[in-house]
Amino acid sequence: MTRRRLLLGLAALPAARAARAAPPAIAFRVMRQGAPVGTHAVRFREEEGLLRARTEIRIQVRLAGFTVYRFTQDTEEAWRDDRLVALASRSDRNGRAGACEARAEAGGLRLRGAAGEVLLPPLASPLTWWRAASLAPGLPVFDVREGRPVSPRIERIAEAGRQRIRVLGGEGAEVLYDAAGTWIGFATTGEDGSAVSYERA
Repeated sequence: MTRRRLLLGLAALPAARAARAAPPAIAFRVMRQGAPVGTHAVRFREEEGLLRARTEIRIQVRLAGFTVYRFTQDTEEAWRDDRLVALASRSDRNGRAGACEARAEAGGLRLRGAAGEVLLPPLASPLTWWRAASLAPGLPVFDVREGRPVSPRIERIAEAGRQRIRVLGGEGAEVLYDAAGTWIGFATTGEDGSAVSYERA
């Protein structure tokens, strides 16, 4: 009986591993007033029981042959189930550096950034957009560009085959996810008031 149970358990392993497989990469073209100005990509991997997500943003706006705006961001996240256990982010906006680090500890999530250091509740999440569950109303969130907690108002709108989430406050955003929760679209307002949207690459 013991050997039979062992064989049944081994037979179930491939299915269990498949269920925990890392999601496929997500890639967008960043559009400003209908013209491409950059890319935003998120890549995933499973490692030592953690889901790791790497976000890379590259934006460059040129006018009359001159670069008038440049933004880059690299963020590494490590998740165990529904809890963020570690994050490191570096950004550069027109030469101004930004940084953020977060690490789970017994009492919550320790966040360090340009705004200082704070202990957030255990289920606090970064605004890196790819994870729909991070935008649940009432869930603590933080901006990874400076490492500071933010309190936007979240509105969820159910649509046929997808869900739209409106983030109200600050720059504001509309984020689209399909029925499975995969990130499929994004729109916001640029610092100069221009319309910025994402197209799947």
